[in-house]
Amino acid sequence: MAPGRGRRDDSGAASRHVDQRAKARWFSGILQAGGDISVNVFGWDRRTPAAWADALAAEIAKHWQREYRLRLLGHPLSVRWRPADPELVQPWDSLAALVGTWPGRPDDLEGRWAAAPGELAGEKRLVDVLRRIPTRRLIVLGEPGTGKTILLVRLVLDLLSGAERTAGAPVPFLTSLSSWDPVQQELDDLLEQRLIVDFKGLHRRVAGGVHGRRRRCTLARALLQEHLVLPVLDGLDELPEHLRGMAVNRINEALGAGGRGLVLASRSAELRAALRPPDGIEADVAGAAGVELLPVPAVEVVEHLRNGAMGPAARARWEEVSARIRTGPTVVPAAAALTTPLMARMADVIYNPRHGELLSSVRRTPAELLDRRFATPDHVRNHLLDAFVPAAYRYLAPEDLRRRLRWLRFLARDLQVRRNVTELDWWRLGDAGPALLPGLLVGGLAAVLGIYGLRIPASAGIGLMAAVGGGLLGRRLFGAGSSMARALGGGLIGGVAGTVVAMLTFGAVQGTGPSLTGALAACITVGSMGGFRAGLLGAFAGGFAAVLTGRPEVTVFAPFVNGLGLGLGAGCAAVLARHAEPARGYHWSLTGLLTGLAAGLTMGLAAGLQAGPGRGLLLAVVTAVLGSVAGGLEAAPADTAALTGPALSLAGDRRTFWATGLAGGLAVGVSTGLGPRFPPGPGSDVSFGLRVGIANAVAVGLAFGFLRAAYGRYTVARAWLALRGDRLPRRLMRFLDEAHQRGVLRQNGARYEFAHQDVQERLARHPADCSEGHKRSRG
Repeated sequence: MAPGRGRRDDSGAASRHVDQRAKARWFSGILQAGGDISVNVFGWDRRTPAAWADALAAEIAKHWQREYRLRLLGHPLSVRWRPADPELVQPWDSLAALVGTWPGRPDDLEGRWAAAPGELAGEKRLVDVLRRIPTRRLIVLGEPGTGKTILLVRLVLDLLSGAERTAGAPVPFLTSLSSWDPVQQELDDLLEQRLIVDFKGLHRRVAGGVHGRRRRCTLARALLQEHLVLPVLDGLDELPEHLRGMAVNRINEALGAGGRGLVLASRSAELRAALRPPDGIEADVAGAAGVELLPVPAVEVVEHLRNGAMGPAARARWEEVSARIRTGPTVVPAAAALTTPLMARMADVIYNPRHGELLSSVRRTPAELLDRRFATPDHVRNHLLDAFVPAAYRYLAPEDLRRRLRWLRFLARDLQVRRNVTELDWWRLGDAGPALLPGLLVGGLAAVLGIYGLRIPASAGIGLMAAVGGGLLGRRLFGAGSSMARALGGGLIGGVAGTVVAMLTFGAVQGTGPSLTGALAACITVGSMGGFRAGLLGAFAGGFAAVLTGRPEVTVFAPFVNGLGLGLGAGCAAVLARHAEPARGYHWSLTGLLTGLAAGLTMGLAAGLQAGPGRGLLLAVVTAVLGSVAGGLEAAPADTAALTGPALSLAGDRRTFWATGLAGGLAVGVSTGLGPRFPPGPGSDVSFGLRVGIANAVAVGLAFGFLRAAYGRYTVARAWLALRGDRLPRRLMRFLDEAHQRGVLRQNGARYEFAHQDVQERLARHPADCSEGHKRSRG
């Protein structure tokens, strides 16, 4: 019996074990579902920053491999460097001493650190230089066109190669500083913003924060705080002169006392002026060593160009130039000009046929570089810069080439003159058109619909106009600092408070319905004005004014007053909406959900006071559901850290525009269309409600779209510029992608840049030269 009982006991224990495992699986499934809800509803993510760093590394490597091939157009030109001027870097002995103060930083156990700055000289890979610096902080100096940016790209690729990077190691992130305002923004804030814009999913929230310093933060911020991002910063010299010293201070603040690495590129003179101002306080980039790029001998550049030509006939075209430079390098202006990778690339595009091209299609010959009209090296450089863009488009018809040159010149002038930056952000192009144009279009349409459909007491329009005035005053006093969801919450609270205060003060009850309806409209309207406090002030003024002027009768002027108020509110939303970054889709915002539910209760109360509890309950349910959808839709999480290029970034922003606009328009349109009936104008009760709903839906939907996404302003500006003098093409993204494929533009994440800052400057300041160069390139 004992064995039998033992077997039965064993089987019972096994059965209980199976049940426990099933319960454990069920419990883990519940936890996983809860984690998925936290990601998809609230934007939280439960994966570790190190896991995201590995996914980010793979995406960055794929992007820069493609970009490296496009920028080189062939084999790379060998670049040499020497140690930077000791006056621009910290003493070498202090670097190892600084590392000794960092917690958890190992000593130089393998003897990789250089013993002196002279050992940093070389011509192979910057990654070898970076590895030999104790602090892993490197400054790359060089004159214009010496190849700083392409060396940084190669550095990023080398750091991400299998031989260099281990799982969980810092990810190099290359970005430009040209549009950074270090007075208003810390370096980590800039990097966080760039990471979120360039990569899907990095705006997700990490529950619990990092190092106990934050309860919640974005994944991008978590990566920075865990030192899992190696900043590779290009273009310090492209900042305005008065900002460079502050930029160095911000960089030092970000480096802090920990072991964060850094790579910084700049022109030598600009960095010297920032670190050693004649009338200011001197500074250093903390713990940084440096190298300075050297000019490439012209003989090597010409040999590089000759060897890169396709076929014996194409190579033979360089013989005369090569011979002249070898025999008289000091007297030939082209010899002094052809000493940088930039000029080598310009000459390669202009004089060498590319894959699939016939030599006969390349009308220019390298021998023209020896022409007497190019009396100085600057004449040669300017000639190459002017001829580069027409040569990149030489296969197109003359009229197509002229149009593309006009579009490129406009973009270059916009970056150079209006914005003084080198980064071409598509979402910033919305400001290139007339500032008031979006407001005039949206406000005009809303006003026309309001005049036709809002045959209700004029108190609604008066309340909207008061809300706009109060919101603008609040924006002036408090700024525009918080999210739209918080502004909407402030608007709703202010609208209800203004209504109640007016009722208690003046004993007005007959205008309660329209005033509370106006409070919701004011809540939407003042979302464009600023943050929570601006919304609170504006909506309070709107609700107060609506109750104070509330009358049950509909006068002949009421539709015009209401149309003006609706147009003013929607127009202000379109004018004042500015976006520092594009939207990335949509997800649920808890604040927005609560705001929508509160709006439903408000509308239900208003309907119940005027039309009875039945209609009030119906309207409360409808508005709560639609309002929570409208208020809760924000930027969407993604499943990976996939890179978002300009076209994908625009597509995500466009989806956000239409989704949030549709949700907001339906919420307000349906709620006001089903709302308490005022004495209707001509027509049936159904047509009256339909007109009211359509007017509010279109106006509020457009306002929501403009507030939540950059697509609205971008589309208006692009259409205006395309119609007015053919300044931009109708299909702008297709044109920008073509320019990128031809090497005229380069891409970094969601942004484009011109092939070089000098190309941008020549297009912006010397359009006549470019046009003439274009004509000559056609023969």
